[in-house]
Amino acid sequence: MSKKKILAVILALVMVLSFAACGGKTEEPAAPDEETTEAVAETEAVVEDEETLAEEAEEVTEEAAEAAEEATEAPAAQEEEETEAPAEETTEEAKKVPETKEEIVEFYKAAAAASDKAGVKTSNVMKLESLEGGSGGVGAFVNLLEPIVRNTLEKNSSTDNHITGGYQNLTADDVASATATDDGKYTTVTINLKEQTDGMNGKSKEGHVGHGISVLDGMQQAVDQLSGLDVDASGGTLAIRYNNAQIKVKIDNETGKIVSGTWSYKANVTIDNVIGKIGFVKVTLKGASAVISQTITM
Repeated sequence: MSKKKILAVILALVMVLSFAACGGKTEEPAAPDEETTEAVAETEAVVEDEETLAEEAEEVTEEAAEAAEEATEAPAAQEEEETEAPAEETTEEAKKVPETKEEIVEFYKAAAAASDKAGVKTSNVMKLESLEGGSGGVGAFVNLLEPIVRNTLEKNSSTDNHITGGYQNLTADDVASATATDDGKYTTVTINLKEQTDGMNGKSKEGHVGHGISVLDGMQQAVDQLSGLDVDASGGTLAIRYNNAQIKVKIDNETGKIVSGTWSYKANVTIDNVIGKIGFVKVTLKGASAVISQTITM
């Protein structure tokens, strides 16, 4: 039974007793005695105290609920921060400078593809470094041959609108050594390619050097371009050895595109037991050789 009900019962009993004591007299009922007044006051005080306690309890409950909610949100926020941390680490990992040959090759290929897609312009220059007639007293023939070779190379010096070589097929197996250095804005990649030797029939974008820098489509292409020279190599050998092949490019770290670069190699031509004819001059070239340099710049 609640305190309010107990108070009501006490008051009722007091009234009954008061009426019984009066014996039915018509006199006005006496004012409640001091004890009754004090009891009522105490009862009202108790009621007020209960209401105050109820309000305080409600406030405590609300504070506890807020504290519980904050306690729930804190681990969730911490968990979210912990979840985001690996993403930042992954981004930093993606930005690291490539180190191994495999990483450098893939980095270069991605830059070459991005540059090709955006559009590029390169300049190709071929030069005759040396021409030796070999044995057999063919000095006069070589003197006639040299201007033909130089003129042919000059015609092949031109401009292109793409990154040289079959770089899509370039692998670490084509690479002798590779380095990459980052200055914060640009990454400079240097790739030294393994040597490659082609015969009469080769492919411009095949082989160690061809994957990185376009080469001749075999010696036959070179012979066909030598205007004024007839060559019969059926009983001899013609070969080209490509060496000192190097790719050196500067790549923008923000765009991933090549901003400048040089692609170069030496083509060492060997001729043996090959019959050459210029006009009325016909000789058999034995141990003849030539060195041609090719440099492509962007």
